[in-house]
Amino acid sequence: MPRPAPSPTPEPPAPPRAETPAPQPIGVVSTSLRPWVEISMQPLRCTVTDANVTFEFELELFNSGSAPARDILVEAVVVNAGENQDQDLASFFARPPGPGQRIEIIPPLNRTAFVTQVVIAREHVQSFDMGGREVFVPLLAFNAFYRRGSGEAQSSVAYLVGPATKGDKLAPFRLDLGARLFEGLAARLLPLGVRK
Repeated sequence: MPRPAPSPTPEPPAPPRAETPAPQPIGVVSTSLRPWVEISMQPLRCTVTDANVTFEFELELFNSGSAPARDILVEAVVVNAGENQDQDLASFFARPPGPGQRIEIIPPLNRTAFVTQVVIAREHVQSFDMGGREVFVPLLAFNAFYRRGSGEAQSSVAYLVGPATKGDKLAPFRLDLGARLFEGLAARLLPLGVRK
């Protein structure tokens, strides 16, 4: 009697195929190219006279975006620190650009810096008494208007400015010392601003 053929041995299942993961993007992926102008400021000196208070500072504009920023106009103003400072800053940030000399272009990831000044008349300085001393606390605010492609853009920041101290705080400026030059200044960036 013939012997039955042996049953075929089942083949072991194939090991699962390893899926090759899709490459992940590195860094920030942008669907549109546009410039972003960042503003930084370093105060250099403040001159107080009977007529004016003048702030001299170095202003740096950095294009952190991926396209050129064109026709850049920068405006500056001195605002008195106090109860109305947020409202005063908001009004300045909302102002349309005025006339002025423009920077032609800042390419992507490039910066430009220059020294300039802003002047406020003494009659517009809001002073207050601090232990028998007449002092004031200024804010320097900046609007940068620029063109991005066919549209308009704006960056705005504000800084508290004062003589540097050994701590984190800034000293106020004294107005009761007559005409005076203040050096050794520092600035603190405020949380208010515009980036659009």
